[in-house]
Amino acid sequence: MPEFGRQRVVGLIGCPGAGKTTYAGRFDPLDGWVHLTLDDFRQALWPPDRQVYWQVRHGGWDRQAHHLLHAVKVAALDTALAHGFSVVMADTHLTRAVFEAELVVVERHGLTVEWKVFDVPWEVLLARNAARGAADPSHVQPEDVLRFTYDAFHAPDAWWRTLPPAQVEYIELPLPEAEARHGLVGGSRTCPAT
Repeated sequence: MPEFGRQRVVGLIGCPGAGKTTYAGRFDPLDGWVHLTLDDFRQALWPPDRQVYWQVRHGGWDRQAHHLLHAVKVAALDTALAHGFSVVMADTHLTRAVFEAELVVVERHGLTVEWKVFDVPWEVLLARNAARGAADPSHVQPEDVLRFTYDAFHAPDAWWRTLPPAQVEYIELPLPEAEARHGLVGGSRTCPAT
């Protein structure tokens, strides 16, 4: 087995379109990193695109599809860690109960998650969501879903606010850069989480 250095688990927290997948790209598979995302599993298990998963759930398989999706991710995480890989998880991670089993696996392997929190202005999320939809219509989120995740992220009692500071790094795209990148009017920022 190749030697990749210290084994790590990096978890990304943020709304859809916050830049998690782009950020995860810095963790090179050739350096021993495995990328685990629910979006990728949705597409692999229910082709041809990510929206089929939601159609399956609304078609009478809600609980079963949800449990299968998360069981596959937990099994992949456990297997990757057992074989010495480091793992980056680029999901929203906004509801702790949804991924609690992943945390149990990480702890069982004697590791802790290094959390990266992505605080992105509402206007930037909307612009990125539109751009994602133009590139891949199955990747766009309905605005009500985006608003729900944004509100959950910014809630005063959001679970990630209780993380030990040593486990958290805040990733924030500088506002002028975000505005320029997405053609937004200057100064239209929603207050970030504190």
